[in-house]
Amino acid sequence: MRQDERFAALGDAGADLGSKRAANRHEYGTESDQFLEVYGDPGTASATVILVHGGYFRQRTDLAHARPMAVALAEAGVLCVLIEYRRAGGQPDCLDDVTAAIAFASGSLSDWNVNAQARKNLVVTGHSAGGCLVLAWASHLNEDGPEFRLRPLAPVTDLFREVEDGLGEGAVLDYMGARPETDLAPYLREDPRSRVLSIPSRVDLLILHGDRDQTVDIGFSRTFPARLTIAEGADHADLVDPESPYFPLTVDTLLG
Repeated sequence: MRQDERFAALGDAGADLGSKRAANRHEYGTESDQFLEVYGDPGTASATVILVHGGYFRQRTDLAHARPMAVALAEAGVLCVLIEYRRAGGQPDCLDDVTAAIAFASGSLSDWNVNAQARKNLVVTGHSAGGCLVLAWASHLNEDGPEFRLRPLAPVTDLFREVEDGLGEGAVLDYMGARPETDLAPYLREDPRSRVLSIPSRVDLLILHGDRDQTVDIGFSRTFPARLTIAEGADHADLVDPESPYFPLTVDTLLG
């Protein structure tokens, strides 16, 4: 099955899960895309995983394709918080929403009766554009605060190169709204490579990327100044597809 077919299948499975209301839904804002879904048992979960889906910032790609992953993580014994965010309108909506959603989720864990171990054992992850967003989010955190694991999966890490090379069918330029030589400020706010040194030391950062990824070249992660685990033979979908033979590596990376 081709990668686009696999993502379509994940989306169909996720739409079915959505129709069955397989998760608890919470709004963190007033816009239609400002909500999150919580999967798993808050009383017995061993960890809390906050998950930001990808889709190259395009409006057409919502969280549906990430629902099977959220369910699989819940079945692995963790509480998974799957975040939806605005993709229409360009920056700064995506990062603003992810920032608000993570703050809302972190502040709600006690209200959701999440046990103390799972509240303390916190993981934040994002796939593709979602990986870009969680890296950017972490770079704006204060040095003081709780420790947690940051685990981007095949992340977009260089918005300048994405625009210069026209990658993702121009998705990043569409999202940013202008080239950096025209408007540099939003790039300096969101570009992971430009901001990586601002990620506080309390953040345990590790990237997972497949070396057969034809959507986000692993070369971006190889040259990014962070620890990297290479999933040899994995493509872009393998890291988020619970049916992939590489998915256990994703789980181990998130929780290890």
